[in-house]
Amino acid sequence: MKIPLKILVVEDDLITQEILALYLQEYEYVTVVASGEEAINNCLLNNFDIVLMDIRLKNGIDGVATFKKIKEIESYKETPVLAITAYAMRGDKEYFLSEGFNGYLAKPFVKDTFLDFIKLYLPQT
Repeated sequence: MKIPLKILVVEDDLITQEILALYLQEYEYVTVVASGEEAINNCLLNNFDIVLMDIRLKNGIDGVATFKKIKEIESYKETPVLAITAYAMRGDKEYFLSEGFNGYLAKPFVKDTFLDFIKLYLPQT
């Protein structure tokens, strides 16, 4: 039986989109979008339980700006938004957490690390 949580993945790389969708197949509702604008529009139409946000989005606004716009939506003030990013230099984690992201995971990662990480922020079902 699938876990009935709604997850939004914001990722512009097609291969990473496929990998994350595969990793998240145990969840019933997974929406994958490629841009910040698509993410904001989806958040206005849906109530996701968690948002997984790439930072360097090629088209339109970046992940930090997208995160800030999503957090302006009243129903998303308490929704966990996690930075899932290739920005992995010293200080990057601290920067993204200081911007307000609930969590940070550097790419690349393995499936078990990814799933253990996001489970820290998912509501209990």
